[in-house]
Amino acid sequence: MWEVAIISEPGARPKMEDTYYYKDIKGDGSQILAGVYDGHGGRQAAEYVRDQLPKLFFRELKKGKNPKQAFKIVYEEISSCLTNQESGTTAVNFYLKDNGLWYANAGDARLIVISDKGVKQFSQDHRLTNPKERERIIAAGGLIAEPYVIKDTLGLMPTRTIGDEYFKKAGIIATPAVGQYKLQLKDYWILAATDGLFDYLDNQEVARFIVKFNQANKAAASLKQEVLVKRGGCDNLTFILIKNRQL
Repeated sequence: MWEVAIISEPGARPKMEDTYYYKDIKGDGSQILAGVYDGHGGRQAAEYVRDQLPKLFFRELKKGKNPKQAFKIVYEEISSCLTNQESGTTAVNFYLKDNGLWYANAGDARLIVISDKGVKQFSQDHRLTNPKERERIIAAGGLIAEPYVIKDTLGLMPTRTIGDEYFKKAGIIATPAVGQYKLQLKDYWILAATDGLFDYLDNQEVARFIVKFNQANKAAASLKQEVLVKRGGCDNLTFILIKNRQL
């Protein structure tokens, strides 16, 4: 049903702090769990989420929680375990089962779906450019020095992350934005990506670029070239791109 392509490159950064998870549960595309994690302050948080989230997510499903509830529980549980270390990570996950799509994100990685009618963004951008996030940080007593939330002498751009214990008193939380969507026949592509993509191309540009291709691997390779070479992308770049092969 789905054809997948995954790109994870350091770009011009000296360190690679992104990682990802992708699992076709039954091997037939009918049930997929995937996530993209953009770490900072080291790789520990991103790798911990990658390793722990799948088993905790399915634990919650077995307890009778729906996928949205499971994502909320697991994001906050994992974040509470990441103590006595300096790293944090943004996270965007999706769970695909038959024609249902459930999703969660904390931070500025995005999930979009590209259809014959255009592009839909399902994740929320948790940055100070989001008015609700800005208001929440101020209400929590956080200090702002654009584009960062400040704690003492350190700054953090995303306003929601997993980990980052140091910034919790500045209003940084792990609570994800969650939702669900019923996939339509002409939803051609699903893309989950770090800000290493979306800081260089907006949603519409990404959509126009991807629809030129009929194969996920060709679209992914060309998109990587566009960001890291032609657009001069200097951040880590990680994305999971899947195409509906029924069409």
